[in-house]
Amino acid sequence: MAALSARRNMSTDSTTSMYGVGGRRQPFFVLDDQAVEDQYLFTSFRFDKKEKCSKLNPVCCKEAKHVYLFKYHFDRLKDSAKCRGWYDAEKCLKRPIDLFNRVEYAVTQYEQKNGKGGPYKIRIKLKYHGNLQIDVMPEQSLYKKPLLYPTTLELFKHPHEAASRCNNFKAVLDALPTNKSLHTKSKTEWRSMYDYARFSAGIESYQDAKEVLLYNAEGEIMDGTITTPYFYRNGKWVTPHTTCGGQMGTTRRWAIDQGLCTLGTVKVETLRPDEVIWLSNSVKGFFTGRFTDSPNRCQAPNYRSNSSSTSSSLTACDTPTSEHPKSML
Repeated sequence: MAALSARRNMSTDSTTSMYGVGGRRQPFFVLDDQAVEDQYLFTSFRFDKKEKCSKLNPVCCKEAKHVYLFKYHFDRLKDSAKCRGWYDAEKCLKRPIDLFNRVEYAVTQYEQKNGKGGPYKIRIKLKYHGNLQIDVMPEQSLYKKPLLYPTTLELFKHPHEAASRCNNFKAVLDALPTNKSLHTKSKTEWRSMYDYARFSAGIESYQDAKEVLLYNAEGEIMDGTITTPYFYRNGKWVTPHTTCGGQMGTTRRWAIDQGLCTLGTVKVETLRPDEVIWLSNSVKGFFTGRFTDSPNRCQAPNYRSNSSSTSSSLTACDTPTSEHPKSML
């Protein structure tokens, strides 16, 4: 453990560590170099008691019918814990109803302190030893009524404002490629590749109507920083395959199961200026955006950390907006 601590506390230039050889984004240190007590998996979703139950929402327990895609979130945590060999964490997720009861209790506690409201964004953190942390916070929707269960992604057949107001949201390409890793394929505590991408694109808040598309060394779109992207290619809607390095997000899984899109490879060079794309996540649902290509779409950050130790997150001196609390989706 002493040797591990020494490696983690070595003075390291953050720019070199992040971009490595050839200017490619990579983690500051590999998973084995991070203390296991600091590691966690997480998932976030929309919780709205006022939302009508939908037949398109897969049910894993009847009590969670009004929770957005709860089945996929339970499966995500359990599968990720199994993949990482976290036996205690996997063991604590025996039944969906047990996890839902924990979520409902957290919402009740929140409302006792802050009054009843909603919708809420729920974030569940699962640590390697099985401890669960559930955070509840208000959610600000993009539209008065979010599009949670689209029956088609065809733009001209969709009456919802989330499909027609594509100019409300902008998507840009990241400044640098990102290495594929466990942290890009699962939702973990390591978020710096997403934080850097958003910072270099000039995004200051998670409420900004702007997204960054990450791509790998082969020039394949991987994912968005907080959304799953969908592109219209060869007469059908395509979302990046997991082999490209991105996550198998909950809304992505749902869209595939519903036959709304297929998995495929989307090359950077095929992106067209002003093309309309779909974006989704399990807090805001589905909505459209417009890809913007310009010479100054992103600027690679050019700064050096003043910290004496290597960190798995941006430090205050690295981030100009550090006075605002960070949010993870």
